[in-house]
Amino acid sequence: MNRKELIINHIKDRLNSLEELGQVYSEEKINSLAENLANSDKTLTEINTLIDNKFSNQVRKINHNKNLASLKEYYLSQIDKLKKGNNCYLLSYDQGVKILEQAYIEEIESVNPYLKLVNVNNEKQGYKKENSINNDYELIMSDIAYLLNIDYAHTYRIFDEKMNPTGIVNISFVEKNERFLNLEETLRFVKEESTKFNQTQELLEYHDKNIKHGLKEAKITEYKNNTEYVFKLFACLPDITKENIEQLKRDYLNMKVFELLTNSLNNNLSNIGIMVNKTKLTYTYRLSPSYNKYVVDLPSIDRTKTICNFFIVDKKELLNTLVENYYYYIKELLSLIYNNKDTLLPIIIQVIKEHLEYTEYSKYNKLVTENINMISEIVLNKKTKTPDTKDDLAKNEDNNILYNNRVSPFVDNYVSDEYEEEKGSTILLAVVTIVLFATIGIILLAVYAISKMNM
Repeated sequence: MNRKELIINHIKDRLNSLEELGQVYSEEKINSLAENLANSDKTLTEINTLIDNKFSNQVRKINHNKNLASLKEYYLSQIDKLKKGNNCYLLSYDQGVKILEQAYIEEIESVNPYLKLVNVNNEKQGYKKENSINNDYELIMSDIAYLLNIDYAHTYRIFDEKMNPTGIVNISFVEKNERFLNLEETLRFVKEESTKFNQTQELLEYHDKNIKHGLKEAKITEYKNNTEYVFKLFACLPDITKENIEQLKRDYLNMKVFELLTNSLNNNLSNIGIMVNKTKLTYTYRLSPSYNKYVVDLPSIDRTKTICNFFIVDKKELLNTLVENYYYYIKELLSLIYNNKDTLLPIIIQVIKEHLEYTEYSKYNKLVTENINMISEIVLNKKTKTPDTKDDLAKNEDNNILYNNRVSPFVDNYVSDEYEEEKGSTILLAVVTIVLFATIGIILLAVYAISKMNM
């Protein structure tokens, strides 16, 4: 039997074991593939491995797209005819559970060609964006933010009456008496309102120096100054208290960790902001919810790098800088990711499966996996040098219980997915067990405490 015949036999053996590809490969296509491979300089073992990998990848793609198609059928089976006064359906997660509801969306004005200010149910304002891969990522990051208890702008997928997706809407996060300022606008606000003139002048000089030449690569010695610029900006806000500064710093640093995990690159000073509240002539502040966190890939930026404020920075060097200088603020979130990575990653992978076509899904899956491994490596190294205290361990345990309560609805949604990989299903099923035992433990503790009181 010659080389080509051996290759054809292997192809047919593999196709016989993969029903999904049975109708994809004709005799002509099999012969053509075998001819090309036979003429290559690879060994038969290498060719067989190449065929196995190629077919396995194609099967994953077919099943992935079947799963996306089945979602639409599922949504269609859940809906009733639009009631009078409603013109769309909104899909969101409410504490991890999929919620599909009817709504009325009215366009108020066009902010730009890609963004519309809208009224939702005559109750809330929001910003509507059309269909795009970027907006799929925004939905994904909203879900990941929920898993990690990161504040994110409430985001809905919009469907028409036939359950065709027509875009997304972010509900405005500005509350009564508040206004939103991104950090570029915050600098102008500080310049006009702050009484800390010397510090404000330093901020202006640093800002102007670093935006003069546009986005640029930073040296590792600049990373800390880049972060401290934001903290000094917080400290110059009028009426700001020490407690308020500490909370802003904590929320900002946790957002940086979230951006690193999700590979968000849209992290310049125009896409980070504060909410300014003025009551009784006194200002108070909070970091705005994350939003617009959807750019995960830029041709001009290497996959090992990200954008942080003024600079293009190395992801690992940035995280090392944050851990070495601000570990006090971020250790709870880092511990949460590290302690739960075996459940967090499979859930994230299932979330992105629901939103992205196979090629885009594969790319993002790899990025997030790399990022969570990077975070785990750095956290392990830090914990080895600086072990957790008893207070840290107690806090981590509390956070783990809250995390398990958040993820259990996601497990219910995903564990029955017929296309779920066996490893992921096993891990996710384990989460259910963890949550169950945690709940039983809490109940037993409560019963014990009551019995002690009665004594």
